[in-house]
Amino acid sequence: MESQIIEKLLDRYFEAETTGAEEDRLKAYFNSGEVAPHLQQYIPMFCYFEQAKTEHFSKEVSFTPKAVKFSAAKRKVYSWVAIAASIAILMGIVVQQENQVSEFGTYEDPELAMQKTLEALEMVSVYMNSGTEDLGYIEEFNNTKDKIVK
Repeated sequence: MESQIIEKLLDRYFEAETTGAEEDRLKAYFNSGEVAPHLQQYIPMFCYFEQAKTEHFSKEVSFTPKAVKFSAAKRKVYSWVAIAASIAILMGIVVQQENQVSEFGTYEDPELAMQKTLEALEMVSVYMNSGTEDLGYIEEFNNTKDKIVK
C-alpha cells in the first residue's frame, strides 16, 4: 500500500506537481532503508540530495583579470591590416562609382534610334512566334477533350 502511494508521489514529482511536504516524504522514504525492490532505482537520486545539503565549498575564490599585452610587433601588424582594409574598401567604392552607367542607351540620331528599336521589336517577335508554335497542340487537345466529354 505504501509503495502505491510512493509511486503516485513519484509520478507527481517527475511532473513537478508535488509540494514541499510531499517531496520531504519521498526523501524520508528513500532514506529509510525500507524501499520496495522495484523503487530502489530512485534511492541514489534522493540520497544524493541529502548528501549535497551537507557539502560546502571551503576554498576562497579570487578573480583577478589578466591584462592583455600586445607586443609592439603585433600592434604594427594590426595597424597595417586596418590601413590595408580601409584602402581596399575605398578602392571598392571608387571602382563601383566609376562602373555606374550615367547614360541610358540614348541615341542622338533619331533614325538610328528607330532602326535599333525595330531590330529589338523584331527579335522579340521572333521569340514570341517560336513560343506559340507549341500552342497548336493545346488546341488539338481541347478538341479531342470536347469530343470525349460530350
